[in-house]
Amino acid sequence: MLRVGLIGFGIIAKGSHMSAYRRILEENGPVIVEAICDADPSRLEGLEGYRLYTSVDEMLEKEQGKLDFVDICAPCFMHEELSVKAMKAGFHVLCEKPMARSVEECQRMINTSKQTGKLLMNGVCNRFFGAAQYIRGLVQSGELGAVRNADFSRIGFLSSKAGWVRNGKLSGGAMLDLHIHDVDMINWMFGVPKSVSAVAKSFITQDGYDSMSVNYMYEDNMFVHAYCDWVTPQNKYNTRTIAVYFEKGYVYLDRSKGREVFVKVTNDGEITDMTAQIKFDVFYREILYFADCIANGKPVSECLPEDIMNSVRIIMAEMESADKRGQVVDL
Repeated sequence: MLRVGLIGFGIIAKGSHMSAYRRILEENGPVIVEAICDADPSRLEGLEGYRLYTSVDEMLEKEQGKLDFVDICAPCFMHEELSVKAMKAGFHVLCEKPMARSVEECQRMINTSKQTGKLLMNGVCNRFFGAAQYIRGLVQSGELGAVRNADFSRIGFLSSKAGWVRNGKLSGGAMLDLHIHDVDMINWMFGVPKSVSAVAKSFITQDGYDSMSVNYMYEDNMFVHAYCDWVTPQNKYNTRTIAVYFEKGYVYLDRSKGREVFVKVTNDGEITDMTAQIKFDVFYREILYFADCIANGKPVSECLPEDIMNSVRIIMAEMESADKRGQVVDL
């Protein structure tokens, strides 16, 4: 049984991560939460059966030899500092997305992992989404021929009241906090693009963008488009769509609430309906994957830190392009 400590106990930790750990425990799985740390003591009220901390340094010191890894769910501007501290203290690290606030911070995390021999995995959860894995498989297999173009859309509303989220210097705005999900899938499915061009606008975020439209250019004029915003109120659908168009057909996924559909359509009209297979249990699957890597001494090949750093690098190029009103930026 692997023992884990949570660092940061906000919405993502209380909801998605703890739900996954509880399910694993109920199934007699290989991971159990034993310690929780949050600088705000009010977030720890009512918790029973865990060793509780309000200081990360104290937790890392007192949990030596007790925990196998830490799961970092703190704000993104703290990811590098906390990950480096934890690995140097002897813990493997699972860290929420985005990997860090800059490419340089990502590189320091990677360097520390290599120096300490501790595993580092970034929680880019969509890599564990079965429907996304199927689409990536179509891209890699060539079953429908070469990719002509693709389109991603992610539209929602920022409900968080945390001040740091609306500070682009800390959060990276919607680009790094929300749009990163699609950027990482684009990187994972198609690789790093040759260049990007982004137009974006800010409504509520200081020093960051809230709404963006981005084009990614690849070899042979293959291109991908992504649109994202987190300032659409009353968006009951919480839109999440992916469409990939191939030489011999296309695949379309919409997992927006109330209008779920997942189909593969060939040029001759054959339709494969996979809507019933949509199941978003990504946090459960990513935690089990990381636990297996630790238990068996395997690299985190599904989420190599160097590859995840490339997703952050793409975002930084987007920001540069948006700052220059859509100017093409090479990668």
